[in-house]
Amino acid sequence: MSNVGLYLGTFNPIHNGHITLAEYFSKLPELDEVLVVISPQSPFKKEIELISDEDRLKIAKTVFKKFDNVRVSDIEFKMSKPNFTIDTLKEFKKRHKYNNLILLVGEDNLVGFNKWKDYKKIIEIAEVYVYPRDTDQKIPKEILSNNNIKLVDAPKIKISSSRIRELIKSKQSIDSMVPKEVMKFLKLNN
Repeated sequence: MSNVGLYLGTFNPIHNGHITLAEYFSKLPELDEVLVVISPQSPFKKEIELISDEDRLKIAKTVFKKFDNVRVSDIEFKMSKPNFTIDTLKEFKKRHKYNNLILLVGEDNLVGFNKWKDYKKIIEIAEVYVYPRDTDQKIPKEILSNNNIKLVDAPKIKISSSRIRELIKSKQSIDSMVPKEVMKFLKLNN
């Protein structure tokens, strides 16, 4: 059996923090592989158009190809929108019965994790590895005390895609925050 870490997100745009976390998780001895799952639409975010789904997928494949055990998945492209994590996990289970699934989420997601669709089922289907993120809200005790949820000592990332989108709108530099592939795409597409 192999252990697969699922790193889900809109990645709009992919930034250096995403790459740092994917690399960190790819080196964990308990994970055989990390799948970066490009989400067309998160149920918690309104549709934000900066980079199209297909272009985000293409950029992700380019950015992550340098890692041996990081792959990019478009599984959610073939699913109904918005993309609920439970549905994605079920689809992975259906297609890859031999894998142990490990959901990779930021600490800020745990604040409202009990509001996610079928969150208890998510924890049954997959272990949840939580990387540190700034949040000033309390994480519910029922979530933190669950044995299937594990806090990991990953690097704390201070940048976000939403902040990058704000900087782009105000015509400020994002060169230090995103990989060259993203900068090249943004410049080519104005």
